[in-house]
Amino acid sequence: MPRLGELLVAAGLLTPEQVEQALRAQVLWGGRLGTNLVELHYLELDPLSAMLGRQQGMPAALARHFEKADPALQRLLSADIAERFSCLPLLRMGPERHVVIASLGPLSRRQLAVIAGEIGVEVPRLVPAIAAELRIRYQLERVYRIRRTARFLRARGKSVPPFPAFPVLSVLPESEPDAPSLPTSTREMAVYRPPDVRDAREARDASEPAAVPAPAADFDETEPTDDDLIPIEVVAPTTSTEDLDDLSRHAVIEDYLAIPGGPIVDEASGRERRHYVRTIADAPASDPEAQALLARIAIRKVAVGSAPRVMAGATLGEATRAIRRSTSRDRVADLVIDTLDRFAPACDAAILLVIRGATAIGWKGFQRAGAGLGEIAVPMDSGGLVPRAVELNVTLRGSTAQIEPLDELLLASLGRDDGDLVVVPISIADQVMCVIAIATAENAPIACAEPIAAAAGAAFARLMRDASR
Repeated sequence: MPRLGELLVAAGLLTPEQVEQALRAQVLWGGRLGTNLVELHYLELDPLSAMLGRQQGMPAALARHFEKADPALQRLLSADIAERFSCLPLLRMGPERHVVIASLGPLSRRQLAVIAGEIGVEVPRLVPAIAAELRIRYQLERVYRIRRTARFLRARGKSVPPFPAFPVLSVLPESEPDAPSLPTSTREMAVYRPPDVRDAREARDASEPAAVPAPAADFDETEPTDDDLIPIEVVAPTTSTEDLDDLSRHAVIEDYLAIPGGPIVDEASGRERRHYVRTIADAPASDPEAQALLARIAIRKVAVGSAPRVMAGATLGEATRAIRRSTSRDRVADLVIDTLDRFAPACDAAILLVIRGATAIGWKGFQRAGAGLGEIAVPMDSGGLVPRAVELNVTLRGSTAQIEPLDELLLASLGRDDGDLVVVPISIADQVMCVIAIATAENAPIACAEPIAAAAGAAFARLMRDASR
């Protein structure tokens, strides 16, 4: 299967340099490649969805399809199944009332059967379609109240950071036939029919059902808000042979069709509203107690990845070498937090904050008291130790008697009402892209924090270089 970046470059939608930039962003921000492309303002959601459809050989669910979604149909699918399969129904189409199901990627035979059972239709009447991850996550929250994490919310301010420059290797274009397009009205059902399952069986040449290969590092479809695909079997819904038609005609036909009815507005609309990451500064500034309470509620309610016990190395030197050699972003973060936990006993709590736009967003952390950390986000344009540490690329430390109100709130979010807040920058090619925020007792020693941050910076730099290959 061609990679998403290769398809986008071959189609003239992106340059190889833009793909490389998004791959580097993916190392720190996480999510799928498509999500990072949208967040970097290189690509819009509909072109991304269309290219994902071409990559997967599926119809693409675009903004206009979500605008026409049937709320009564969507209520038939439980929130639990919608969340587990990252999908939701959109509308019924045609005389046979086929049901369009939008999802992050291909759905397995078992998943289609479960969805069909809940909606009350037969599997052959389901029309699976693919959509960008950010759009799916937004719609899951809007329709089913399935909360998005801060990772998939917009960050205020300019979202394109100056990512470190590494040697860029060209993304080789590779041609790929157009993917089928999802019809937009019942008039198009005359030319749209899901392929017969027998065609899929013939294509497999009587071999065992093969799973779709696990997505490559750059197969991701995130947009301004977004779940990695598990290898699954692609199963085409069935219909009678007289209903079959050439899927390649859809792209031409749908261009001439308008969405019926008047303008769709407000909550019934599938258009994404702008929801931004909520930072610790968003509570009323006139009520410090309410701010601290907000932070503590977040800590109790929303668990940010507490580091599993991934111990590597019996000494600090061995642990930092393990960080440098890590083969994935999550492994780096887990080892950073574990090493702080083991070798900085004075550290009461710590969180790794990734800078995205004008916000530093919590990623992984721990609290020694065991309460667990919540989704902590710090504004980068409101003063305090975090912005200054990023600007100066030096470790900064302050006690409650010295730090600003926003720093006090960050300290409270880490579980301390007094003591010191320490901010250690993680530099990647001389650029600070993330920091470690630490809560500790006043003047408590945490000398190991800087070697740990240096090891993390080296690991992230290597991962960014590898992403360009």
